[in-house]
Amino acid sequence: MRAEARTNGAIRTAAGEAGVRAENTAEGQKKLRAALMAKATALVPLLRSKAAETERTRRIPDEILSAIDAAQLFRLRTPRRFGGFEGDLRTYMDVVTELGRGCGSTSWVSFISIATVWIAALFPDQAQREVFEGNPDVRFMGALGMTARARAADGGYIVDGKWAYASNCLHAHWAVLSAPLPNASAAIPSIMLVPMRDLTIEDSWHVVGMRGTGSHTVIAKEIFVPAHRALPTETLAKGQSPRTSRDEFVYRESFAPTAIIAVAAPVLGMAQAALDLTLERVNKSSKPIAYSFYDDLRKAPSMQLELAEAATLIETALLHVRRWCGDIAEAARAGEELPFTRRAQMRMDLGYAMRRCREAVGLLLNVQGASAFAETNPLQRVWRDLEMASRHGLLAGEIPQEIYGRALVGNFEPLSPIV
Repeated sequence: MRAEARTNGAIRTAAGEAGVRAENTAEGQKKLRAALMAKATALVPLLRSKAAETERTRRIPDEILSAIDAAQLFRLRTPRRFGGFEGDLRTYMDVVTELGRGCGSTSWVSFISIATVWIAALFPDQAQREVFEGNPDVRFMGALGMTARARAADGGYIVDGKWAYASNCLHAHWAVLSAPLPNASAAIPSIMLVPMRDLTIEDSWHVVGMRGTGSHTVIAKEIFVPAHRALPTETLAKGQSPRTSRDEFVYRESFAPTAIIAVAAPVLGMAQAALDLTLERVNKSSKPIAYSFYDDLRKAPSMQLELAEAATLIETALLHVRRWCGDIAEAARAGEELPFTRRAQMRMDLGYAMRRCREAVGLLLNVQGASAFAETNPLQRVWRDLEMASRHGLLAGEIPQEIYGRALVGNFEPLSPIV
């Protein structure tokens, strides 16, 4: 076991050896966050150096996966019982955002894996043991579209179908998938845990951004899923996880808000990367402004204003998202659920934050000018990745704006199954 050492029959994790241990307190999580953030920051130069290769090969290089494994970041949300760090939502958000400063695609597959590890930890204990025992660094993919069929079988279900946009399917050990499972009266939308060995991959991810995420189509051909590895989505949405360890507060975080906000982390990181790259470029040497008498754009008030506005827009997005991560974690620690209006506001704020990130990158493109679109300039890749990632169905702001508006006037007619 790579990251474990056995002493007197007990498992001592590398986290424990390093004196890093998540606690059910804000202070404990703060210490854990600082330790894992340092590891993530140390990886940024490597991720940035491999970003072009990641895009070209349409997958995460083995060197990157090994480095993240060595830093133990894939175990960020794994239960401590299985050798993980059991980090809360804010710890997750900061670490995955930091990876986004290096490579958007790598941050995206990290988000997918770490966020779905949290979902797997909501399943019954038997399923958790099958997933986590012996491998706290287990990698996941997730595809939650109800695009498959299932029928009852002895001890579980037979599932057949396919799921598109299966990010991280090239590197995952397990998959979180959705399907309507049969019931006495009607099919029930449900989430399943399936080992990747039971699935096949169809090469279908040919896009202009986020090329390295390997978000292909996965196919199940009459596979068996035991009953303990399938859960109704409504059960999770109501906070009724069948897991028996109730003292692990991070798994009491509200299901829908936690699953939704997790998607934002890579986008926040990419926006910060765009600012980093622009400041490095303009501060490296004097860059004149074409068709003007400015021999150095840093002297131009117009450029200073655009840089300041971009930096503030990114910080605004970060503040919104971090605030909600803190609120969700604190509610979990207190054993409380967020009311509907608050959940609706979170979705609204998330869409607002994504728009601010896109606006910021647009301003940074203005600062760099036409040279920003050169293939040799990494900003154009960040721009393409962010424009695509920020339009994920859970991040787009139009429907959440309607949802929040209805909540404000007391009209709760549902517009989305995930609020």
